[in-house]
Amino acid sequence: MTTLYHNLQTFLQGDTGHFSWRQFLREQVFRSWWFALWLLALAYITVRVVASVFADWPTPTAIIVIIWAFTVVFTAIGNVLHRHTAMTSWLSKNLYSSISSTLISLLLILFVVAAVLGFIGWAFVRASFSTDPAVAAETLSQWENPGANWGAVIANFRNLMVFRYPREEDWRLWLLILWNVLLIIPSSYVYSREVYRRSRIRKVLTILWVITPIIAYVLLVGIGTTGPLHRLNPDIAWGGLLLTIIAAVFGILASFPLGLMLSLGRRSKIRGVPAWLTWAAILPLTAYLLVTQTMPAFPVAAGLGQKIMSLWPLLLPLVAYLFLRYFQGNVVAMLSTVYIEVVRGVPLITILFMSIILFPIFLPPGVEVLSTWRVLAAVAFFAAAYLAENVRGGLQSIPKGQYEAADALGLGTARKYRLIILPQALRAVIPAIVGQFIGLFKDTTLVETVGLIELIGVANLISAQPDWLGVRREPYVFIALIYFTGNFIMATYSRRLERRLGVGER
Repeated sequence: MTTLYHNLQTFLQGDTGHFSWRQFLREQVFRSWWFALWLLALAYITVRVVASVFADWPTPTAIIVIIWAFTVVFTAIGNVLHRHTAMTSWLSKNLYSSISSTLISLLLILFVVAAVLGFIGWAFVRASFSTDPAVAAETLSQWENPGANWGAVIANFRNLMVFRYPREEDWRLWLLILWNVLLIIPSSYVYSREVYRRSRIRKVLTILWVITPIIAYVLLVGIGTTGPLHRLNPDIAWGGLLLTIIAAVFGILASFPLGLMLSLGRRSKIRGVPAWLTWAAILPLTAYLLVTQTMPAFPVAAGLGQKIMSLWPLLLPLVAYLFLRYFQGNVVAMLSTVYIEVVRGVPLITILFMSIILFPIFLPPGVEVLSTWRVLAAVAFFAAAYLAENVRGGLQSIPKGQYEAADALGLGTARKYRLIILPQALRAVIPAIVGQFIGLFKDTTLVETVGLIELIGVANLISAQPDWLGVRREPYVFIALIYFTGNFIMATYSRRLERRLGVGER
């Protein structure tokens, strides 16, 4: 503060050094006619926005404008005298680097404040929290511009959380939550301390985490037809946030090992099928199919399109050529590549519809798989293809010398990847993997399109209830806060893990 006072005193005394107002105006205002016109338009917009926001919220707007004016003045004086405090130096570099940026900074601040104040007014000041529709309507009618009707969310809170999960089975959910809390508390301490790296307690915690999915399955589904752990039907019992979390967690856990294997398979260098063997199998098969399929179908083909389609066996030699040309006969690399590219080439909703509609066609008669299991499998298989590419990027970032050093130590392929290559590759792609997991968590909303009722599905049902007819924004805002909280937790843990592992350090 003392430095700011001295700078102001020096400036008022006229000691501006070699500063030239004429040069300043020529460079910052009148560099061209269109730039001066832009500044004039921007200044006009700023004045109109300040007046509009001031009419709605006079006190906060006045405080913001006064603080902005003082900081602009002291930053400008610091630029003239070439003497900055830490605050004015930061403002000069980030917010007040030019006249345009100075005005735009004020506009952005006012927009943010107006949005925050508007949300507070809608969500709290002019809102109703009554679960009685009549009382809520009376409360909201007092305002010319009524706010949120949170009674719809409060009355349907259980639906949003678990939907149709039986109330008498709630102990399963509480027991599962308690189990995870009891593991998270010691794990957050043990796994962050190097002293516990090879300790028995860390091994025990690891084993407990490994069996947690099994425990979760037993609690959420059950294991028998009678008793306290009788089986529940996930298609009926699971819904709301419970289904969202299950789909996201299962997709993350199941896609990781599958994606890891796909990435290693795509980069595999194993000895492929010899060319002579490939052609020895393809040519007789092509001839057989031409005789048994093409020759009977070609003469009776109705049009040119059907005639061309009847010649499909001729594609087999082309496939064989591409297989030898690009994969050198490596079946593992070919299958992994085809899987990754095909799955990444279609949207998730297509995979979901295929799992619901097409998958039952390939099942034997009398065999039925619940829709929930099919959807979970589709989510995992879809995420695995993207994860495989992320991991492959990490593997390609490892210098060739690391592979050669592992070979020089006499390590086998499995130990080389487990001890040297994969730890470095996965550490390098932590941001990409966490970003994909965040996207997967949000993509679980698509399961509502195939008949499973998760958070979005429950929100749509709330707006159709007679008591809360048309109430849509409030459930969606509540859902947005849930997704933001989950994504924020994952992003925060990712940054913490990156710092602990030294990701990005040179």
